[in-house]
Amino acid sequence: MISLRLKAEFEKNHYPPFVVKISSSDKYSGPYENEKTVAKIVDQTASFLQCQSSFGKFKILLKDEDEYEGDVLLCLPETGKIQRIFRANSQYNSILFTERCDQMCVMCSQPPRRTADEWRFPLYKRAFDLIPPDSRIVISGGEPTLYKEDLFNILNHCAKNRPDIGFQILSNCQHLTKEDIESMAELHEQLDIFWGIPLYSHDEENHDLIVGKKGAFNPLMENLFLLASSGATIELRTVLTAKNALDLAQLAVFVADHIPFISRWAIMAMEPIGFAKANREQLFYDHSLAPQPLNKALDVCKFRGINVTLFNFPRCTVEEKYRGLCVQSISDWKNKFLSECKGCKEQEFCTGFFEWYDSKWTWEGIERVT
Repeated sequence: MISLRLKAEFEKNHYPPFVVKISSSDKYSGPYENEKTVAKIVDQTASFLQCQSSFGKFKILLKDEDEYEGDVLLCLPETGKIQRIFRANSQYNSILFTERCDQMCVMCSQPPRRTADEWRFPLYKRAFDLIPPDSRIVISGGEPTLYKEDLFNILNHCAKNRPDIGFQILSNCQHLTKEDIESMAELHEQLDIFWGIPLYSHDEENHDLIVGKKGAFNPLMENLFLLASSGATIELRTVLTAKNALDLAQLAVFVADHIPFISRWAIMAMEPIGFAKANREQLFYDHSLAPQPLNKALDVCKFRGINVTLFNFPRCTVEEKYRGLCVQSISDWKNKFLSECKGCKEQEFCTGFFEWYDSKWTWEGIERVT
């Protein structure tokens, strides 16, 4: 597993948090790179990376053999920690905008916490200035729109300074209003923004039960239309669990009838961490053993013209005719393959497994495809 949070030793640990880009070169490659924003690598071993910056020297204590050249780091001298905001050698880069959330989804992989996050936002602006051209960033949470004004402020900053950056924003879509349409429309004209919005059932009561918030369904539906009216590209997201497996085909019909304007529907296998791990007994559903609900939903999508994909589903666990819908969706830093995968002809195209997948979550249909 690749580490995104690292320990570090700072020569000047009294400094407030700062952002730098790591480089082994004396040359600056972007308009925002200078002696204040770039930390030069001056020494490197298998166990540490020594850097020189305008904030003093600091040593990153390495946990793995990953590459660090070109990474953009959020450095926290007082706590001796570093967060890798952008990994230059990866196409999977995401920022945890906040850990606060107003929902308590029963399978949440990132359980909410009461945190003070405002101090991070100016630093994120600086970080976005330093990432390579044409990069793509996922903004996740928690719920990013709890800090809607700050989120829009950062996006406006990028629209002016880094319009080449593409964003995917993961949101429960509870906090948008009609007053936001104009500003969102301007952002969607200037930036490539892809919104990922969860809907777990066509049944209002069941959706609210899954997200742990009574009355969440109706604002979600209203705000999906608000998003669409602002020119947003929308990916609908549904995590498959025992609580909504039997709703899946009806949800497919509901999507086709009521929200056909979505760009894509992503049906997702559950990530076995966080609340999902705690609630395993009530949530675990083996789609490889009982594929009928999923297959029926996929057939509805084909018949009704819904663009559907399967996230987090190893290809061997779905029927062969649906394997083309599986995409490589698990971020590389938390991805693994099992011993059963060795020699599988599908592995090159397969999403694999989450790092924390183990025998307690075993799908019966896992097998090497030869």
